[in-house]
Amino acid sequence: MTASDNPAGQPEFVPKVADHQLLRRIGAGSGGQVWLARTTLGTYRAVKIIYRRSFALHKPFEDELHGLVKFEPLSRQHDGLVDVLQVGGDPTGDFFYCVMELADDVATGPHINPDRYQPRTLACDLSTRRRRPVGECIRVGVPIASALGFLHRQGLIHRDVKPANIIFINGFPKLVDAGLVTEMFKPSSHVGTEGYIPPEGQGTVRSDIYALGKVLYEISTGKDRFDYPELPADLRPTIEDQDLIRFNKIILRACRTNPRLRFRDAEELTSALLAFEFGKHAPSREQKIKTLDHWLRIAGITVALSVISYMVWHIVWLLRHSG
Repeated sequence: MTASDNPAGQPEFVPKVADHQLLRRIGAGSGGQVWLARTTLGTYRAVKIIYRRSFALHKPFEDELHGLVKFEPLSRQHDGLVDVLQVGGDPTGDFFYCVMELADDVATGPHINPDRYQPRTLACDLSTRRRRPVGECIRVGVPIASALGFLHRQGLIHRDVKPANIIFINGFPKLVDAGLVTEMFKPSSHVGTEGYIPPEGQGTVRSDIYALGKVLYEISTGKDRFDYPELPADLRPTIEDQDLIRFNKIILRACRTNPRLRFRDAEELTSALLAFEFGKHAPSREQKIKTLDHWLRIAGITVALSVISYMVWHIVWLLRHSG
């Protein structure tokens, strides 16, 4: 890769990371770049490079590193968090880096072609198919809510939950962007992404819950986060659309303007999602009940007709043989 391959404003060199060959840049954000890399064993990884010069002040750079240091030992303890595998720095102090699991490719999943690779994020999924069935939304929401609960129990908050920070690894959703992780209630600069930041700002458990609620709103309705709380205008009296209306009650509670009216913690949100999936309003269960009721009615009618037919046959037989 040469300097001419880089977009305008990017560094004129390929950073050096121990035991990794950086192949090409695949993303940027939060003061850093994300590169596709290959290990000496041939395994593909994602490497995030955070440059000191990307920050006007020294403190945000240190905060980014501090968040990563806090996150690294925890990342491998929960399936809903992307694994941070290695952390290091440039000898000159110009940047530090972290090596992470690589997201699936949007087209080929875990099978990586480095020349065509494009990471699969929830944001990428939304660009091709915005509205998802409720059951699929729950399968995304539960592991992310559980991951947030795990972070919160360690006294940490994420501060930037959004579709672009949810990737898929072997088809399983995971939360990324450890750089914005910080201690709960610690005063910090304005971070996060507009539309996912609650009215009171970032810094608490319930601010992360608000952001995840907005994510669930987007994937369940197919609408932009700024359209909240509008529902799709074309809702019909179908099972799927009725499920969405019921599911929306969970979203409304997660996104209350008053934080005290939201779910008190991520565990409560996780429980609400699981209860919907497996409770009396679960789409699969409701459909099964209706299907069972339908077939019981048919079976009842069939049995009744059989009894009547037998009785008629028996009366005819008696009449024929009575004399």
